[in-house]
Amino acid sequence: MNKWRGVVGGLVMLASLALVAGFWIRMQPDVHIGELLAKNNCDVCHDLTRAKQTEKGPYLWGIVNRPAGSVDFPYSGPFMDRIRENPLIWTEENLERFVTNPVAIIPQIQMAQHTSEHPLAFEGMESPTNRRDLIAWLKTLH
Repeated sequence: MNKWRGVVGGLVMLASLALVAGFWIRMQPDVHIGELLAKNNCDVCHDLTRAKQTEKGPYLWGIVNRPAGSVDFPYSGPFMDRIRENPLIWTEENLERFVTNPVAIIPQIQMAQHTSEHPLAFEGMESPTNRRDLIAWLKTLH
């Protein structure tokens, strides 16, 4: 009986270590998941490549630490009003706040509005882990 207790105790300890290690690893940003999130959430309107196209929205290449509104793009009036009143740099912290709830940062921003011309509005990303992964990937676009 004592022999099995030691084996079971060892297995429990091993499982606990594996769980802690897995949790710790997942606490680190996952750039691959961030890329998938960008392709699923942002790529519809934003160019994610070095081509820096602005057909539907401003490109996201080099967005981290870039001044908001600095890309040659016809931004909406509410966006430009907000930027003129209170300039914004797309730091990681500001991107986190924006991706959480765009209208909290820029009220009436066009990308968060559901209209017939803009049916795929982005209203925010609930998961802090997903936001962290997305921003980690955006940081690679430089």
